[in-house]
Amino acid sequence: MPVNSGGPYDVPFLTFTRDRPIASRLTRNSNFLLLVVGQFVSQMGDRLAMVAFPWLVFRTTESALSTGIVLALFTLPYVIFGTIAGGVLDRVDKRGVMVAADIARGGLVLAVPFVASRTTGGLFALTFATATATVFFAPGLMALLPDIVSEEELLRANSVLAASEHIAEIVGFSAAGFLVHYLAMRTVFTVDAATFAASAVTLLAMTVQSSSKRDSALPPNTSRRTKFSSEIAEGVRYLRQHVGLRANTALAIAAATGAGAFYPLTFLLAADRFGGTTAFGFMEASLAVGYLCASVVIGAMGGRVRKGLAITIGLMVMGALAALPWAIHTLPVVLLDFMAMGAANAAVLISIDTYVQTAVPARLRGRVWGARFTLTQGAFAIGVLVAGALVAGLGLGPLFGVCGAVLFVPALIGLFLPVVRDV
Repeated sequence: MPVNSGGPYDVPFLTFTRDRPIASRLTRNSNFLLLVVGQFVSQMGDRLAMVAFPWLVFRTTESALSTGIVLALFTLPYVIFGTIAGGVLDRVDKRGVMVAADIARGGLVLAVPFVASRTTGGLFALTFATATATVFFAPGLMALLPDIVSEEELLRANSVLAASEHIAEIVGFSAAGFLVHYLAMRTVFTVDAATFAASAVTLLAMTVQSSSKRDSALPPNTSRRTKFSSEIAEGVRYLRQHVGLRANTALAIAAATGAGAFYPLTFLLAADRFGGTTAFGFMEASLAVGYLCASVVIGAMGGRVRKGLAITIGLMVMGALAALPWAIHTLPVVLLDFMAMGAANAAVLISIDTYVQTAVPARLRGRVWGARFTLTQGAFAIGVLVAGALVAGLGLGPLFGVCGAVLFVPALIGLFLPVVRDV
């Protein structure tokens, strides 16, 4: 649904309704501002961990497969627990679940330096446990947003959150390469734990609907004692039967598979050709710069570009750019390629998220997002593991090409399907 529906007051950078600009309303929404601030701080710490975890394993084992395993473990719990997490989020207070997840993640990352010095298996276990807590947080964030902003604010709110996240990536990844190299691992993971605490504090400071109001949104004759499995099945059934959501999810799975395979290849390219964590940090930061710039543009444009076109054309551009890094032998040009890929990624993900948030009824949001996270993050994990396993036999160059094809081909097909293109 286009955001620009407020009458004749449209200007290039702000869309006005009869009362006040959408952008102005977002800046006066204290719950939204707390959410943005808390996630910015938390995501800064996440970027440190996303460099530190694989580097610990790579430095210890010198194995591409082991590095791929630890990267996959960040997403594998979504396959196992994603739909369960969605059911929990629709039954109880979303914010409370997210706070509990933050507390759990903070405690787990504090233990990483002590466990990593003794056993690689223990590090794998901590990675899995931390990611399991995140399974209950990430769908909650996407399901909570429509509770604190109006539908017409959603696209801009998603753009603001995306911009904030990618500012955190720019700063966090750029700094992470240096910090992991020069600071003790204990310091890195202590900082990460502190950011989870900051996220929990901002969530607790928000004033969000109580569970009693959410209960009132349930259909008549629906009991809170309905079987948990039946509730989960209802969300999965809605996702399967809604034609637009089904097509959207299929493209999201393709995107996640290609992105999953691309991630360890980026890390290994940085280690093999450009000197290790510093180059990897700059590569990830370049993706974030591109994403940030595109997020600002998308937020300013509002609903002027059809979401289906943004998704399909954006994925095609990502696919073309994903095939190039191995053929580029200078780091600055690689960073430009990554920056352009990040911009295309913003068009894809912001459009996907906004479409899902507007297409799903409030009472089913947690379950539908949980099911989608299960599918997309499972695809991401498979991409990571397959790429890590194949790199020794096929080499980095051909695998970059495969990543590009996985992104490009489904999007090209979707471009000719009205159910995908015309949303």
